[in-house]
Amino acid sequence: MNSQEATKLRAELLNVAQNWRSEDKPTQPTDIFFPPAHVRALALDRPLVIGMRGAGKSFWSEALTNESLRPSLSKVVKGFDKLRFVGSIRWDEAAFSTRLPDRTHLEKLQGSLEPRVLWLALVLNELRSLCEARGIVVGMPTPTSDGGWTEALLWAGRNRDALTRSLEQINLTLSQSGEVALVVFDALDRMQGQLAHSVDYLRGLLQLLLDTRQLKGLRFKVFLREDMTNMPNVLSFPDASKLVNEAVHLKWTREDIYALHWHKLAQGSQGFQKLLSDTFGPPQLQLSDGYWHEVLVQSSPDAGKLTEFLKLIAPPYMGSSPTKGHVYTWWYKHLADGKDRVSPRTFAASLKEALQASQRPNSVSVLMPAGIQNGVRAASDARVEELKEDYFWVGTALAAFNDRSTPISVKEIYGVWSIGVDGTPTPRLISEQCSAKNVFVPWDEGDRLTSNSQKLRDTLVELGILILRDDDTRLDMPDIYRLGYRIRKRGGVSPRK
Repeated sequence: MNSQEATKLRAELLNVAQNWRSEDKPTQPTDIFFPPAHVRALALDRPLVIGMRGAGKSFWSEALTNESLRPSLSKVVKGFDKLRFVGSIRWDEAAFSTRLPDRTHLEKLQGSLEPRVLWLALVLNELRSLCEARGIVVGMPTPTSDGGWTEALLWAGRNRDALTRSLEQINLTLSQSGEVALVVFDALDRMQGQLAHSVDYLRGLLQLLLDTRQLKGLRFKVFLREDMTNMPNVLSFPDASKLVNEAVHLKWTREDIYALHWHKLAQGSQGFQKLLSDTFGPPQLQLSDGYWHEVLVQSSPDAGKLTEFLKLIAPPYMGSSPTKGHVYTWWYKHLADGKDRVSPRTFAASLKEALQASQRPNSVSVLMPAGIQNGVRAASDARVEELKEDYFWVGTALAAFNDRSTPISVKEIYGVWSIGVDGTPTPRLISEQCSAKNVFVPWDEGDRLTSNSQKLRDTLVELGILILRDDDTRLDMPDIYRLGYRIRKRGGVSPRK
């Protein structure tokens, strides 16, 4: 590829990537990409799906509830041809929406309404039109009536048997006709941020999932952020381990990540399509409209072929020799968190900036090593902003690393945390901040055998923000967080100033 061709293709790809949005929802079949783990997550007999932020929970929730996309899912997921109804209970409904009870309703009823009854009422309301179409009486008042959700939920509390009976009838009716109704639950982390008693509600939902696993006509699908199952007492009910052990985790392998983004670029770039076809032959698949190359959409993408293709648009190494790192492995490694995970959202942010920053005169590569490094910095900045939304207290904890280089002694960090800010130890300060914001402390405060500093350390390690090294004596931080927090690393990529 000469410099003119590289410049043209880079501009084409940058135009495609700049139209991506982190919150993009699938609207057409070419938006849907099926990693093997995600096909299992869509299966009707897997009610609990767990994933990190950006792993695809809301994407698949939207795909499931979008009627126009269901035929595409039916080609891949067993049993979807039996779906006759898909409803959704999402805690991110727009302001003034009456589809779900708001904080005022729930806090007013707290103590008088069992969490399980709340979920049964929400499910019945979502299935109301289907029940009525099948001749099943729904005695619960509609939330759009004058009494609103307060009246509906009070009725549910007083008439639990009638509530359960309606749901039993719709399950029986559907199962006898070989049909399925699916109710999808998503954005439950928003409920956590709004309600002081959200753990009780979440535990009630998970109990409901466990109890209804064997239903044939009525199915549930809950998308849950991974840390929510670690909240104190969420799983404190009999046989909770069965539910968690059977949960599907939304995982992306390195090859999945590359294949997904090459597939997305190919949908909007004829130059990229030509490069793929010239390298691997014309595509033999036609799953729907768009460009589907089997090298990218096969069940287990081939690392060798993906590496070969990347070398056509980027140098093989991050420097002049292999000692500086192979681009294919280096890029993923420096975007990964402490658990070696990269979300599509993170890679997309990195790719956009890498294309932008690789615009150099006379370059014969679409992507340059310096541009890829800038892409990692941009992705880190974006990930840290997300982290502030999900875990506001992390910045307080990581302030201990300011003006220090990683890896760093565990004892040194414990010492900084014990001094804290204005004489208040950092773990206690975080606990006070959580109390002030009406959210749960991210570790078990009832554990008296473990020091608060160790509990804070273990929480950060569990979230993938820190890494323990050298027999747990030193703490390191993956670049996807380190660069965004402007923390130095000996011999590592330097943060932006």
